[in-house]
Amino acid sequence: MSAATCRTGYHRVTAPGEPGPRVRRSVVEQDVHLPPVNVGVAVARRRGVVFADVRGEVDTDSYRHLRQELFSCLGGGPAALVVDLRHVDFFGSLGIAVLMEVHERATELGAAFALVAEHRTVVEPIRITEVGELLGLCSTVEEAVARVEGGPAGAEADGFSWWSS
Repeated sequence: MSAATCRTGYHRVTAPGEPGPRVRRSVVEQDVHLPPVNVGVAVARRRGVVFADVRGEVDTDSYRHLRQELFSCLGGGPAALVVDLRHVDFFGSLGIAVLMEVHERATELGAAFALVAEHRTVVEPIRITEVGELLGLCSTVEEAVARVEGGPAGAEADGFSWWSS
């Protein structure tokens, strides 16, 4: 865990000649432990397509980091963004909100967007919220590449493997 210092506090004081205690603000130093970011994003680029391999847990402690990483993937104006969630262990509602924001930004930039997920932990929340079709939910990277490039699923150009797990 990382640490920060909290520098505010209150304590009780009684002034001479005054009845009862008063509360006065003072500076108190105390260590506050911040939760670690439990998500990582590896980025690869190929022919205008950015691949973001997300690993770990997407929750209240990590969604901001995920949002920042995925938005930076759109920074160079890619033709498409494929977000691979096959290695995500936990996926909360904030993860869906982040994906919706990133999808919206990709659309504004004219970039295609697809999502790869196969584990129930990720697929179920997406299915329940009925955003799978909008987000371009696919079960394999090859299917996602075909979706963003408009080609047949399973196609690999020039023998290049789009992503290795």
